[in-house]
Amino acid sequence: MYMDYTEIGKRIAHVRRARRMTQVEVENEAGLSHKYLSNIEHGRSIPSIDVLMQIADVLHTTPNELLLGAGAEEETDDSVLANFRRLPSGKQKVAKEFLNWLNETKNIK
Repeated sequence: MYMDYTEIGKRIAHVRRARRMTQVEVENEAGLSHKYLSNIEHGRSIPSIDVLMQIADVLHTTPNELLLGAGAEEETDDSVLANFRRLPSGKQKVAKEFLNWLNETKNIK
């Protein structure tokens, strides 16, 4: 299987920016050397599996998302669940009732 390390680097950079983290922050938290993440993001360095796992962990994502671009649906599910959990209990009840109604409605696709 061919791995496009430039695309992997772009995905890492995209996720990092979405998490509002700098390269230095990710390097520090992942225990990487200075400028190593920049080299990975620009396709100049090929990260080991261990390094990819460390980066994924720091960015709170999966290696699949970084390697293959998979996981966007899971991330959406996680963010919806996180938003739901932040609601007060009364609003959670309303949200549950709405979701039940939406599931039961046959006309909406």
